[in-house]
Amino acid sequence: MEIVINLFGDPSQHKVEREKEEVESLLQKFESYPGGYVPAEVGTKNIGKGADWLVVSVTILSGATGLFFAIPAAHKKVRETLEEWDRIFKEVKRLLDWLSIKKPVMLPDEYLFLEALSRLDEECEASELVFLGVNKIPTDNPSLQGFEDMVFSFQDGGMIESVAVSRSGKVLWHHSVESAGNA
Repeated sequence: MEIVINLFGDPSQHKVEREKEEVESLLQKFESYPGGYVPAEVGTKNIGKGADWLVVSVTILSGATGLFFAIPAAHKKVRETLEEWDRIFKEVKRLLDWLSIKKPVMLPDEYLFLEALSRLDEECEASELVFLGVNKIPTDNPSLQGFEDMVFSFQDGGMIESVAVSRSGKVLWHHSVESAGNA
């Protein structure tokens, strides 16, 4: 699971001399996490159109931590793994809160899925949801291609529930509509 942190600002603001310092600081934080050592790879990489935007990439190694999961295939009942997803979501959220990164963060699709599911669990019985699919919200910034905000859709009985989540993990909106077969 990769988390991208925009520590250096946009390409015109890069301060390359801080690269090693920022990477080392994050690595030390992962080693001192109160919940136990979190194996992670931390480094810099270039993203964006022309790969000219320097960011910090944090990859939490999945095999060692058990944090990784995949967004389910469409039409899969959420209940099959809801309890495990909830545990993973709380664990990752606790880690992100503890890291207290003040710069913009671009979270992985899987985390955004969990954020959407968490929002729906507040308003309906998430274990009864059927995952229908995901769509990216187009952005006019070509450097953010691959890091678009997302809309996750679920079926809850006769209702379609859609939740939009920003790449930073903030729920943008939640919309419910009666499915066509029930209108």
